[in-house]
Amino acid sequence: MNGLLLSDLIRPLSIFALVLTHALVWLYGATGGQRGRRSAVAYLFTFDWALVMGVTAGRSVASEGTPFWSLYTLGWGLLGVLLLALPAWLLYQLGLRFSAIFLLPVVPTDREQRELAGRTLRAYAWGLNRPFYREEFGELQKSEEGRPKPRGLIVPEGGPGLVMASSHYAVPLTTGTRDTRVGGHGLVFTGPGERPRTLVDLRPQSRSKVMHALTRDGIPVKTKVSVTAQIGREEAEGDWLYPFDPEAVFAAIQTHGVGPEGEEEEAKLEWEQIALDRGADLAQDAIARTLLDRLLESEDEGGDPPYKTLGGEVKEKLAKAMKPHGIEVLGAGLGTIEVEDEGVLKQRAEMWKASWERRRLGIEAQGEAEATRLIEEARADAQRQMITAISEALQQLKETQQLKKTKAPVRAHLIALRFIDVLEATTASQSVLKLLPETVEQIPAQLRLLVEQASLTEGDEEAE
Repeated sequence: MNGLLLSDLIRPLSIFALVLTHALVWLYGATGGQRGRRSAVAYLFTFDWALVMGVTAGRSVASEGTPFWSLYTLGWGLLGVLLLALPAWLLYQLGLRFSAIFLLPVVPTDREQRELAGRTLRAYAWGLNRPFYREEFGELQKSEEGRPKPRGLIVPEGGPGLVMASSHYAVPLTTGTRDTRVGGHGLVFTGPGERPRTLVDLRPQSRSKVMHALTRDGIPVKTKVSVTAQIGREEAEGDWLYPFDPEAVFAAIQTHGVGPEGEEEEAKLEWEQIALDRGADLAQDAIARTLLDRLLESEDEGGDPPYKTLGGEVKEKLAKAMKPHGIEVLGAGLGTIEVEDEGVLKQRAEMWKASWERRRLGIEAQGEAEATRLIEEARADAQRQMITAISEALQQLKETQQLKKTKAPVRAHLIALRFIDVLEATTASQSVLKLLPETVEQIPAQLRLLVEQASLTEGDEEAE
C-alpha cells in the first residue's frame, strides 16, 4: 500500500519539480532581457542533458521491470546533474572570474578589482549588469544600457556597472541626490544607483581669451589673458602617474560661475573656464588701477614690462582665490596691452616719436662728447710718446759722444734725423694714424730728404 502510494507520488512530484526548476530559471533569465533568456536556455539545456544522461545510465543498469518514475531512476538522474551539470556550471563561473583579468583592464594584484570584474562579467552574461560607460575623445558615452526593467517574477539585484576612461581622468560618481566617491586610473566599477557625473582631466589645463578693460584714466585697452591650472594634488596619495585628491575633485566640479550672457541662473561652466574668467576679472581690476602711460612703458626704460608685472600680480591673487575650490594655479599672465581707440593711439605715437627723438639727440650728444674726449686723450698720448722718444734719442746721441770721448757739439742734421725717426715711429701707430690726415705719411720721408741734402751742403762747406 505504502509502496504503491509512493510510486504514485513520484511521477507528479518529479514533473512538478522539473517544471518549477525550468520556470524559475526562465523567469530569472527573462529579467535580464534577451541576453538573460539566452543564458537561461543554455543553463536549462545543460541541466536537461545531464538529467537525461543520468537517467539513461540508471536505466541501463536497472533490473527488468523497474518502473521509469521511481526513486531509482530519479536518483540516477540527480547523480547525472551533480556529475555533469554542476561541474559545467562551476567551470563556467570560474572561467568568467579568471578571464575577467584579461578582458577588463584591472590590476591583477588588486583582489577587490578581480572580484568586481568577475561579478561584472557574470552579471553581463545574464543581462543584469548596471550601465557601462566609456570615454571617447574626452566625453562619456554609454556603451551598454544595463539591466532592463524587470519583466519576470524574480527581481534579482543587478551586478556592477563600469566606466572605462583614459588614466588621466578622474570619475566622480553620484546617485543623483548626493556625490558618493571618485574613481579613476582607467577603470571604475559602479555600485547600486551610482552613475558617473562627468570626466575630470587631471592633466594641467591651459586656457586663454581676449579681454577688454579700462585704464585708470578711462582709456579702453585689450589684452590676452592666459591661465594654466590643474586639480590640486597636495593631499593626493598613490604612485600613479596622475594621482588625485577626491575632495579636490569634488570641490572643482562643484564650482559654479555665471554664464557669458549674464543670466541670473548659474551656468554649467567647466572649472578650467571658471579659473580663466576669474583671472580675467582680476586682470581687469589690475588694469583699472593703472594709468595708460604706465601700461605702455617699454622694457628699455628699466625693469620688467608692465604686462609681466601685472601678470605676476594676477597669478598670486588667482592662486589664493582658486585654492578653496581644489584648483592649483600653475601660471597666469597677460599679453601685450593694446589701445583700442585709434585717436589715442595716434596721440601716443606722436608722444613716442618726440620722446625717441629726444633720446636720439641725447645719445648723439653723448657720443660726440665721448669721441672728442677719446681724440684728446689719443692726441695727448701721442704727444707724450713723441716727447719721450725724442728725449731718448737725444740721450742716445749724448751717450754716443761720451763713448767717442769728444766734446764737439752734436750736429744739427743728426738731431733732425733722430726727430724724423721718432716721427715715423709715431705715425706708424694705427691709433695715431686714424687721427691724422692721409698725406701725413709722406711728411717724414720728405723731411729726411731735405735733412740729407742740407747735411751734404754743410759737409762741402766744411771741406772748403
